[in-house]
Amino acid sequence: MEIKLLIISVVTIANIYAVFHDIKNRKISNNIVFIIMIIGFFSIFVKGGMSYLLSPLIILFVGFILFKFNIIAAGDIKYYAAMSLMIEQQYLLLVTCIILCLGGLQAYCQYSIYKLTGNERWIERGVPYGVAISIGSLFGILASI
Repeated sequence: MEIKLLIISVVTIANIYAVFHDIKNRKISNNIVFIIMIIGFFSIFVKGGMSYLLSPLIILFVGFILFKFNIIAAGDIKYYAAMSLMIEQQYLLLVTCIILCLGGLQAYCQYSIYKLTGNERWIERGVPYGVAISIGSLFGILASI
């Protein structure tokens, strides 16, 4: 149990860093994605299930297509793929739906603030989707324990 608590603690700290970096720069650092990926592989080693490796491959494949159509950023896809290493497949669809809903809510809030203030800064930089990915993925990781 202590090792799972350690994994969740480190992933949460890494996610907080990723969220603040995404909000500030609209970019998710490859270094933080790499750290989360290492934690994910360690988590797979602890759990002993190789089936966890299928989810990131699917996410990267679908994400590449969405990236080519300029629907989502490459950093968001890498981030979600790294986080999915720690999410059981049975929760992956639910986590994806949570991420999509939270991202939509973020976009709606940013657009509403733009309409209220007239300040284009709220919409010109896009939505920091790392926030939604972080919250949804942490939910999935906690459900997978």
